[in-house]
Amino acid sequence: MLKAIILDFNGIILDDEPLHFSAMRDAVARFGIHLTREEYWNKYLPMDDVQCLDAICSDYSIRIGDQERRIVLARKVDLYRHFLQNLYPLFPGAARFIKNAAQRYPLALASGARREEIETTLDSAGLKRYFLVIVAAEDFTRGKPHPESFLLALKQLNTRVGSRLNPIKPEECLVIEDSVGGVQGARAAGMNCLAVSNSYPREMLRAANRIVDTLDEVQLDILSTLSGDHA
Repeated sequence: MLKAIILDFNGIILDDEPLHFSAMRDAVARFGIHLTREEYWNKYLPMDDVQCLDAICSDYSIRIGDQERRIVLARKVDLYRHFLQNLYPLFPGAARFIKNAAQRYPLALASGARREEIETTLDSAGLKRYFLVIVAAEDFTRGKPHPESFLLALKQLNTRVGSRLNPIKPEECLVIEDSVGGVQGARAAGMNCLAVSNSYPREMLRAANRIVDTLDEVQLDILSTLSGDHA
């Protein structure tokens, strides 16, 4: 029985993954790294900024200290804000889905994005009030495909709405994700997953219980049927 929904942020709600790529690409160019879109999408997209930078530097055999890491990460954040230009583009159907789903289920958000980015966007779109829990990059240490962020979101949901004797179980949660790593993390957490092919082709998301092209096509009545079936 479905009792809660956990959504990703970038790639599901905010259509800004290309901006994150451009900002990280330009930030690491100082090391002589020519980061390609294919590299970013295939390996680094599910990571938060710190993990992404460290993984890129490791892959290119570049060692950086704490101070330089802070400088590069700050540069990436500045570039992202410049590219975003306070426009906050949402994916089609995202706002409608969130508002409708919140009438039936407690909603949480689990993302590798910084809390400031998440809350600014949700405030701008009038959506923050629909989420009982927001788990951001600052709240966990192991990013997707590790299940930590999803399990933490569930723990906090149970603090808000679950009872001590009858907490919401992982298998009673539906995760909505757009990335391969996100789908893997949801399944590792023991949760069902609805994948939206906003960032990856459908064939790369087959580990999800079901795949859709956009949240516009999702009817709430079908969500409780996703356990155990596959697209």
